[in-house]
Amino acid sequence: MVSFYETLRRHKDGTTNFKKDDTYVSILNKAKEEVDELCEELFKYELDNIDNKENIAAETLDVIQVCIGLLDKLSEEGVNIRKTIEKHNLKLLHRGWRYKKVIRIDIE
Repeated sequence: MVSFYETLRRHKDGTTNFKKDDTYVSILNKAKEEVDELCEELFKYELDNIDNKENIAAETLDVIQVCIGLLDKLSEEGVNIRKTIEKHNLKLLHRGWRYKKVIRIDIE
């Protein structure tokens, strides 16, 4: 099993990537920045025939990290993320999706 460590909350020095008072707009701007970087790598691969799949994977993880940070903020504001994920999974199953792999996200 491979673990993806979401480093949003607790760096050794006590700082965080997102501040508690960050707005949804500021998080959205960070997400847009990361998606733009992912798009650049995808365009290099698709249009310029550059073999950069490791960069694509790294940028994908950056996008995931920002999304997990957003889920963390929502959780801190009282949203039941576990329940939301369960609803989402049921929606996908009803649409005919089948699980290939499972990604575990623990937000406490």
